[in-house]
Amino acid sequence: MPNSEDHANRWLQLLASQRLPGAETFRTHVAAGRISSLCTCGCHGFGFSVPADARLDRLTTGSGLYCEIAFASNAEEEINVLLFADERGYFCEAKITLGSNVEPMPDTIIATATDGIWPSHSVVPGTDISLESANEK
Repeated sequence: MPNSEDHANRWLQLLASQRLPGAETFRTHVAAGRISSLCTCGCHGFGFSVPADARLDRLTTGSGLYCEIAFASNAEEEINVLLFADERGYFCEAKITLGSNVEPMPDTIIATATDGIWPSHSVVPGTDISLESANEK
């Protein structure tokens, strides 16, 4: 099914409720910004924009991958999420796919449990959480 702003908002709510590294900082980025684009490849990915004049704590020490999250789903494959930061260290993109993303993400997909959260090496020091606590079920 085609991606939509409704899908992106539901994913943002789910992501903001997770025990991400720098979770409170991530939530302030979500509160300050807006969905800026929707991927059209069939996944539920989206671009995110935090205003240029925003003065927020950084998620990362530079641009690139912020963290990866895997969710069990009501399908046979897991949901894979990659979160990215821009050059300011602010949240800027989410890539959300079902397994290998060969087919469009079904509208009926539901994340049923968090399988794991893996922070990148560029997470701002002091905001990281232990992998053991992030990956508890």
